[in-house]
Amino acid sequence: MVRGREEAGTEEIVYDTSQLISFQKSGKSIVNGFTTIFNIIEFPKALDLKELAIIYPTIDDYEESLRISTQLLKKGTPIQAVDVITAAICIRRNLTLSTKDKDFVKVRKVRNNFRFELVK
Repeated sequence: MVRGREEAGTEEIVYDTSQLISFQKSGKSIVNGFTTIFNIIEFPKALDLKELAIIYPTIDDYEESLRISTQLLKKGTPIQAVDVITAAICIRRNLTLSTKDKDFVKVRKVRNNFRFELVK
């Protein structure tokens, strides 16, 4: 479920908390793209960003998260649950995650179809 935009899919980027904080610090007020409800909970000031759509996970997202988490654990590289769910949301919707968090490299090692960009 996506809240905040009539036509979801016009922008293919999901911004994580680190990016939302950067936008707020830089004074940016309009951000075309998506974030997850978890990122909003972590950083509620992001609600002030206009044009930012919020994705709520579905049961299928949680099931995909569990598969990813299990694979990461088998490789000995577990990451935070919120990050796994965020990755699953991106994978299932064919969206690219924009992040400063290097933990997402670990997800890419177990899911080739996970698209992300590391931002400095």
